[in-house]
Amino acid sequence: METKQSLAIAKLRQACCAGLPSRTLMPMVLAQLRDLIPAAVCQFTWSSETGRLTNFWSDTFMPRRTAWIILHHKRYEADAGVSFRELVMFGQPTGNLRAWWQQGFEASATYAAVFEPYGFKWFLDGVVRDAMRPYGCIALIRRREDPDFSAAEEALLARVLPYVAHAMRVAITRPSRFVRAAGRSAMVVCDAQGTVLEWSEQAHQLAVFALVDRIDLDAQVAQDDFSEMHHALREIARELHERIDAMGQGAELPALGRRNGWGEFVFRGYRLKGAHGGPARTAILIEQLVPLEAHLLERVNATELTLRQKEIAMLSARGVPNADIARQLGITPHTLKDYFKAIYARLEINSHQQLVQRLAGDAVVLTP
Repeated sequence: METKQSLAIAKLRQACCAGLPSRTLMPMVLAQLRDLIPAAVCQFTWSSETGRLTNFWSDTFMPRRTAWIILHHKRYEADAGVSFRELVMFGQPTGNLRAWWQQGFEASATYAAVFEPYGFKWFLDGVVRDAMRPYGCIALIRRREDPDFSAAEEALLARVLPYVAHAMRVAITRPSRFVRAAGRSAMVVCDAQGTVLEWSEQAHQLAVFALVDRIDLDAQVAQDDFSEMHHALREIARELHERIDAMGQGAELPALGRRNGWGEFVFRGYRLKGAHGGPARTAILIEQLVPLEAHLLERVNATELTLRQKEIAMLSARGVPNADIARQLGITPHTLKDYFKAIYARLEINSHQQLVQRLAGDAVVLTP
């Protein structure tokens, strides 16, 4: 019988085998990891082959905390008692930083700056590496009022690290097909010069990842935020503002595309009238496009299929021929046919085309 734990591990393993770039993959992996090991924050820090911090992603957006770490990373390492390079190159698979709290870390400047303001205390790390190189470090953080991570939870983290390492070492090409997905867009309101007047936390996060390709120790930060993002956003806002002024009646609203290691992003401009005769403003909808494979994986995991049925449905929806599916899974074509009968019956459909439609949903497939 499939338990909640086994389902979470299976989903995480499936995500790691989806053939997605690591920066597209990591939010999916950490979402599954949070289901397996509850935490207030899940984050991943990428490493170069020599152990240098090269990028960072967190499922909780905290620009002030990130900026402090960038500006004061030497102090962070001194307070922690270990450098990032030592951690990813020579640390144990899990639990390297559990001893912080027994070593007076709560009295340090780092704790006061990046833990105490958020009520964070309990910390569990997992190093992702193989015999070839380090890939980075997973960090799970809980609040002071929550229980510390247990030995069983640390063992669960150790169990999934090889899956993540497998996903990181596979050479990946850029996805060729994308979809628009709910929850991946937000609005920013700017003046004519591109200065931000209003935005939500989600819009702020989308702007950072759309316009800052790497969040590493060389990132430019000022006033607890990313200078590069603000400069790029001003340029986009001014260009959209000019295009709106120049467009004719009935013309399509202007849009600008941006592509980086985080994915594909679209900025759409809208003119807002100024209140009480005030200056006009520009509203910018920031939209992140989702690789089709990631969308299909999310949809298939929402079905009532068994783990093996989900794996087959996912491969089929991605366009893998039946002969290749059978070969990959080590089953006969006749057994695969029986699986498809069960999948169709469970989903109340009758064909491969209907399977694709069921998993794709209302998504519009794009090829930027």
